[in-house]
Amino acid sequence: MLALLTALTLCAPVDLEAWNRDRLQTSRVGMIVLGTWAVGNMGVGAFGFGLERDERLRFLHLGNLVWNAVNLGLALNTLIREWNENPVALDAKKSLEASEQIEKIFFINGALDLGYLATAAFLWQRGEATGDPKLVGFGQALVIQGAFLVLFDLTMGILNARLTGRLLEGVTVSVTPVGLSTRF
Repeated sequence: MLALLTALTLCAPVDLEAWNRDRLQTSRVGMIVLGTWAVGNMGVGAFGFGLERDERLRFLHLGNLVWNAVNLGLALNTLIREWNENPVALDAKKSLEASEQIEKIFFINGALDLGYLATAAFLWQRGEATGDPKLVGFGQALVIQGAFLVLFDLTMGILNARLTGRLLEGVTVSVTPVGLSTRF
């Protein structure tokens, strides 16, 4: 990997400025999708919690409201952090590192989302078994949020993996008897 990063520093096979603009645009669109999902769920959650009489549905709405406050915070934090990021500020090595880091984050989050779904199933089932409307409602909210986040995180991970692949197009690294060979 070190040879690859060194080689990328010397001669990147793609237009880095355009590639970084695409990377930032992908991130921004993703965060707008996440933020929009969050705001919509928070609005429905607030109204639903205030108007609903069924306790299970009240806790479903409350769970969606709270969970999406976190989603909105993450989306806004990313948008603010990236707002003034300059697409020409990163060399090829830093661009590759940034792309691989965010790609890993989305795939790890996708795996964690599966854990949320398992937790949701447990809460929902436990709530039904014990007659606890809070557990049922929170379990249902977590199913909705976990399902969305699995799709969102895996989609963002795949989009970022494709961007990383574009950055590496034309770069070949091979092992030779005297070390690594890198070609563009």
